[in-house]
Amino acid sequence: MKLRAEPYTLELRHDMKDSEQSLRGRLNLKWCDGVLFNVIAKENSDKAEYDVIQWNEQDKSILFIEYKNSVQAYKNLKAHEAQQNKDYARNIARAFCFLKYDFIIVVRSLEQNFEKVKGKGNVISLDELTNYLPEFESTLEELDYTDKLLDKYNRLENPVEFRRETVLKEMKILRDKIEQVNK
Repeated sequence: MKLRAEPYTLELRHDMKDSEQSLRGRLNLKWCDGVLFNVIAKENSDKAEYDVIQWNEQDKSILFIEYKNSVQAYKNLKAHEAQQNKDYARNIARAFCFLKYDFIIVVRSLEQNFEKVKGKGNVISLDELTNYLPEFESTLEELDYTDKLLDKYNRLENPVEFRRETVLKEMKILRDKIEQVNK
């Protein structure tokens, strides 16, 4: 099966590993309408793999899960790879018209003293997955930035001084974000 939303194609990998059974058995399915397992996401020559994608059509929200079967596999994951997978997840979510997304890394046998963020992706233990409720972020980065600017210039407490250079710089950043989306 292939799902397409330009420029992305999602394909299912049909080889289920025995180690993934424990992941599937602990998924919180209460909040979602659908689930895909072993998904390969492609954009031209780039690709990312997600062990689980869950979504809720009514809320326009989607969760991407990367599973690491051991602490060593988690340690081998580079922070920039995790960040790329999170960014890729946001772009896929947006292409498929989801307004909110979350990307998490689930690790089997994760100890309490391990870092809980890798490349801005939340990290949870397999045992926590059963009760995990996604912490969604917006897929609309440029609107979030616009809201941030409005809040900044509209606040009554500790008001910001309008400086031409600063406003122009911020408007250029916003323009770049909009251009990036429309490429």
